Amino acid sequence: MYRSETLAETMVITSNLPRPAAVPAREISRRLIALVAAAATALGLLAGSAVPARADNDDLAKALAALAIVGIIAHQANKNRPRVQPQQPYYPPQPARAPRVPSVCAIEITGNTGTATVYGERCLRDEGFDWRLPQHCARTARIYGQNDRIYSDQCLRDAGFRVGGSRY
Repeated sequence: MYRSETLAETMVITSNLPRPAAVPAREISRRLIALVAAAATALGLLAGSAVPARADNDDLAKALAALAIVGIIAHQANKNRPRVQPQQPYYPPQPARAPRVPSVCAIEITGNTGTATVYGERCLRDEGFDWRLPQHCARTARIYGQNDRIYSDQCLRDAGFRVGGSRY
C-alpha cells in the first residue's frame, strides 16, 4: 500500500465526487433504434443518389418519401425525449381536524345500567356548532319541557367528532 498524503488526498477527493446518473435501459434502446433507423435512411439516400439520375416522377416520389420518413423518425425521437420540468414544492396533505362538540351541551343521564352522556341539538346550534350531525344517532327527547333531538357521545365519536372536555 502507498502511504503518502497526496494519495490519501486524492482518494478523499475522488470519493466525494458525484456519480454520473445512470441512463435507463429503455432510454438506451430507444436511442439505439432511432440511430439505426436514421443510419439506414441515410444509407438508402446515399445508395439512391449513386445511381445515375433520371428525370422520372418515380425518383421524385421516392426522394419525397425518404424525406418524409426521415422527418417522421426525427419527430418520434424528439417526442420520446424526456422533458425536464421544474420541480414543484411538495406539501404533504394536512389531516383535517375533526370538529369538537361543545362540552357545555353535555347532559349526563344516570340509569340502572350506568351513566350516559348525550348532547342536545338545540344547545349545539346555540353554541355555534354548525356541522352536519349524523341522523342515525338522533333520538327524540324532551329537554326542559321542549322536544329536542339528542346524540350520544359514543355515536358522535364513531361519526368522527371530538367529544369530551378540552385537554390543555
